[in-house]
Amino acid sequence: MNKSVLIIDDNEQFGLSLAQMIRSDELHVHISRNSSGAFSRLKNEQIDVIILDIRLGDESGIELLIKLTEQYPGIPVIMLTGFASIESAVQSIKLGAYDYIQKPVQYEKLMTLINNAFTMVSLKKENRELHDRLKDLSPRIQSCDPVVAELKRTIDKLTEANLPILLYGENGTGKELFADYIHFQSSRRAKKILKINCAAFPDSLLDNELFGHEKGAFTGASSVYKGVFERADKGILFLDEIGDMPLEVQAKVLRVLQNKELFRLGGKELIRVDVRIISATNKMLEDLISRGLFRKDLYYRLNTATISIPPLRERVLDIPLLADYFLEEYASENGTVLSRISDDVLTLLKDYSWPGNIRELKNVLNYAAAVSKNGHIEIKDLPRQFQNNMRGCSGGEKDGSRTISSDGNKNARDYLGDSERSIILQELKKTNFNKKKVAEILGISRTTLYSKMSKYGIK
Repeated sequence: MNKSVLIIDDNEQFGLSLAQMIRSDELHVHISRNSSGAFSRLKNEQIDVIILDIRLGDESGIELLIKLTEQYPGIPVIMLTGFASIESAVQSIKLGAYDYIQKPVQYEKLMTLINNAFTMVSLKKENRELHDRLKDLSPRIQSCDPVVAELKRTIDKLTEANLPILLYGENGTGKELFADYIHFQSSRRAKKILKINCAAFPDSLLDNELFGHEKGAFTGASSVYKGVFERADKGILFLDEIGDMPLEVQAKVLRVLQNKELFRLGGKELIRVDVRIISATNKMLEDLISRGLFRKDLYYRLNTATISIPPLRERVLDIPLLADYFLEEYASENGTVLSRISDDVLTLLKDYSWPGNIRELKNVLNYAAAVSKNGHIEIKDLPRQFQNNMRGCSGGEKDGSRTISSDGNKNARDYLGDSERSIILQELKKTNFNKKKVAEILGISRTTLYSKMSKYGIK
């Protein structure tokens, strides 16, 4: 990629001479005689390094250096002077200059400074990208559930083994989040994980997205396109909804896993790849195999290690933790005051079956946080559809030891009263009436628990 240098010097002849000295096919040079011209160039051009004369006619190069480092801190500035002065050199560097060179300028020394400045900028950019990538991929699995804790311990043991991992779980349980966690823990985390949803592409487009094509492979193929397998070389590829992958594409994926090689569409060159696969599905692949919809040999390649993620209804203890996390996230993203959940709402959230799992919980809380007027989420703030779903739980259905009575006239608050008393009784019996323990399980204070026991006539 071409680089560009901006020379700022009031001596037009010297500026032209210096530009002629360093200009090349790979290095573009721009010249400005004063600060206004320099800032105009910086606004309209991509500048990588600045060469600035300390003596700038009626202006001060030192003062301009201060403005440049404030407004364009990422661009290194090399100071020029015709007067040997240790004091000015030290002052310039203290004020943010990258380095200092005296006139008459020696070509080799100046080019060394310029190239070193380019290298410094490139390294800083790589460090920023790596920092952002690590920040984005840092694990955010919010759970106090013992089953999830055991899954994480299993994953920690598998991360360095370089084995394929198959994630099972209902929609919304966080399969992609677990894939990110595996990637973050692995030795391949320095390279960004690539992801593709196999259900989001028609058959022909999925083939192209996975394996790429050569120029002229089909009408409209005006250039070479590298598929996601090739782009993920030395890294990790996450294949989501693997159960929706067509059989003909499955055969090509199997070849990559077995031989670590592929052909682009229309290509004759064999391309070697080293990719670790994490796949995910909400379908039972064994059932698809029996129906002829999934290859058995590919299944055995993918399920070397299998992680089954429990649905939210089996992680009731995680609901308060997840609720706090999503509300903090909402407040941070929207610049609002952090919302708090009433005990009544929290109990209702715990009693719901969550067919949409964690994704549904997040959507419900985001809506409630948006419509809540006082930063305290009450039942009336919950989405109407969610309240309708709660009313739909009536009809004599049983959930564990809780029986929900049938009453078509009940609203969500009435339902809450029935279910809340049952939940409290159930937890009291489980803990041999250890009220401190029950309060911890339900995520409420003991004072609130005593108040509710009194309200519902629980002795």
